[in-house]
Amino acid sequence: MATSPLPGPTDILLPSPSSAYPPDPMNQPRAGHAAMKPNQVGQVILYGIPIVSLVIDGQERLCLAQISNTLLKNFSYNEIHNRRVALGITCVQCTPVQLEILRRAGAMPISSRRCGMITKREAERLCKSFLGENRPPKLPDNFAFDVSHECAWGCRGSFIPARYNSSRAKCIKCSYCSMYFSPNKFIFHSHRTPDAKYTQPDAANFNSWRRHLKLTDKSPQDELVFAWEDVKAMFNGGSRKRALPPAPPAPAAAAPAACHPLGSIRTRSIIFSSQIQSLQEETSGEIQ
Repeated sequence: MATSPLPGPTDILLPSPSSAYPPDPMNQPRAGHAAMKPNQVGQVILYGIPIVSLVIDGQERLCLAQISNTLLKNFSYNEIHNRRVALGITCVQCTPVQLEILRRAGAMPISSRRCGMITKREAERLCKSFLGENRPPKLPDNFAFDVSHECAWGCRGSFIPARYNSSRAKCIKCSYCSMYFSPNKFIFHSHRTPDAKYTQPDAANFNSWRRHLKLTDKSPQDELVFAWEDVKAMFNGGSRKRALPPAPPAPAAAAPAACHPLGSIRTRSIIFSSQIQSLQEETSGEIQ
């Protein structure tokens, strides 16, 4: 049965770095958001599906388990977990009281013992990495993110989205040696500057560049952060759909014992054993 394509979040259009950033409608607070109280239950429409929300520590958060069981039901738990970690999305665990509220709201089954909550923006990023298209956000010409990492002696460079056309594309230009590296190689590239401090690298997994590579600006504009998040979500296996398990073969009719594979193997084994026994008897007679 044909289904209509899922709607995706709108692309982010960044102005030139020198101009002021316009307000992002995706980031505008929802009506009544400021008046929300702790543990207040709400509802957010995500890709056309209603998801239960709960106000935790002043933020409206969505139930990750409900998202996994509805929007991402075609993906395994490990796929969702690994993607969440790669995108730097951290879950906030519910208290027993909050879990009971989610149960009564229908977001969690009665048998559930815990539930992780993520923000609406994080939920959009996670779902887009699975359901959206691997298209870069619309950025100004010759735009580059100023990025850095702290693995080993650390390094700083310019991440050029226009060059990021595959997971191994050499799209980062080192600020010290002007060489180009792919993201998963750049976190292993460092320069020992006079003020550098050595940090034991823990980036054994090449996919961990999304966790180690950060914007150099410590207080970036929201639009810049969102564009950087969208770029990091690219080429992370989001377009791969889990294949359905093959249908079990139809039961075959019972074959006669003589034609059964195990029966033929057993017969050959008996014949081979008798041949060995005869050979041993002949050899024994010759020796005597």
